[in-house]
Amino acid sequence: MSEFTTPAFGTTTGAQAYEFLDTTSFVRVPSEATDGHHSVVEMRLREGHAPPMHVHERADEVIHVVDGELEAHTPDGVIVVAAGGSIVFPRGEEHSLVAREETTIVTSATPGGFDEFVKTAGEPTDDESVPSRPPDEDAIDRVMEAAPVHGIDIVGPPPGGSQ
Repeated sequence: MSEFTTPAFGTTTGAQAYEFLDTTSFVRVPSEATDGHHSVVEMRLREGHAPPMHVHERADEVIHVVDGELEAHTPDGVIVVAAGGSIVFPRGEEHSLVAREETTIVTSATPGGFDEFVKTAGEPTDDESVPSRPPDEDAIDRVMEAAPVHGIDIVGPPPGGSQ
């Protein structure tokens, strides 16, 4: 990874939308724009969104809640994060999220790479609305296949057994 010396900017328009599990996600700042140091992804979560418990082995993850409310699940308990709040998961920390309502988050990973996971496991879409249904088996299979390649270990089911 080279030195990151030039500011990288993201925009709210013009980004490709990806259906990633049961979210609509947009890469706002790709890791390639920061020489691999950071990536920023906006994710629009459907109510009930709950990925499996997982660990990012190579990256710290910052989640900022723009709209809505979610639960952050760790082995130590559950923390509710409302609009305007943020949570930082250090690499190696088991976690998941549950959207209590339709929620928009911005996820930043250091070093970058989460954007590549979203593009690999997601499907490009022209529909920018929030999905209304849980992810299908194909979406789950893509995540399960791509996760290890991107330094993400799936360590358990979604909190509460939901999807």
